[in-house]
Amino acid sequence: MIAVVHLIWGPLGLDPPRRFLASYNAQPAGAEHELVVVLNGVEDSQRAGLEAELAGVVHRTIELPRPVQDLGAYAQALEHLEHDRICFVNSHSELLTGDWLRKLDLALEEPRAGLVGASGSWASLRSYALRRLGLPSAYGRVWPRGSSAFEEFRRIESERAGAPLPRGLRSYLYTARTLADMTFGFNRFPAPHLRTNAFMGERSLLARLLEAGVRRKFNAYRMESGRGSITAQVLESGLRALVVDSEGSVSDSDGWPDSETFWSGTQRRLLISDNQTRIYQSADPRRRILLAQYAWGDRAPTPSGT
Repeated sequence: MIAVVHLIWGPLGLDPPRRFLASYNAQPAGAEHELVVVLNGVEDSQRAGLEAELAGVVHRTIELPRPVQDLGAYAQALEHLEHDRICFVNSHSELLTGDWLRKLDLALEEPRAGLVGASGSWASLRSYALRRLGLPSAYGRVWPRGSSAFEEFRRIESERAGAPLPRGLRSYLYTARTLADMTFGFNRFPAPHLRTNAFMGERSLLARLLEAGVRRKFNAYRMESGRGSITAQVLESGLRALVVDSEGSVSDSDGWPDSETFWSGTQRRLLISDNQTRIYQSADPRRRILLAQYAWGDRAPTPSGT
């Protein structure tokens, strides 16, 4: 039996769970499962709205005692589950095709499969920070000195935050602190990792991978893409981390740039979308190239239409 664990992060409001549940109702999973809804930071004032959205959807609810980072929420949810396999889907997820769970489940039957997910990336926060500081970095091959890449990333971050980022001294302190966080505990590019917006594995393995505490956002980043990430632990143990596309095809990390899932081509083979894939989907050709270069370096395919 599979548990599909959907995380609802209260501060995002009702739009994300509404989007996920609409896709959940529209796209048959193709595999027997239990939907488990995890309430994380949900206020009392939001409960009536959530209950209305969940009306008619067979599910179990787990409420966390206090707000935590996504991967910490998954670890706590595991303590309440007895299922053999667990599929985690985050607050921003949207299911794009039928039999999505069956495709993930079948991928776990591949030889030496450890973790499977809807998307992966080679992006390295460490190499990004080094390039931002003018130091040797793999990104130097795609962003020459004087490149406008970093200003464009600043605009993207500002748009995502919904507010201007700090300027002047506050900007310097903000950047210095962020760049320091980016360099600690991360590998240089390429740093292959499955993205944790949608991934699946055996419960016993996931319990070991997620046992470390996640208190800060950068702890969560390290668990997703750092030196000791869940993907790194799987690969070091001799298992495989596989991306599963909308057709059910699987690829190891060397094939991810050409999979047309995450920040690749038109993302036409993406199985499960999220806020990051939607940023790319709505971007103009110039921004798409920049995002593809961040994810894949000089292996970035040229986005269609550019």
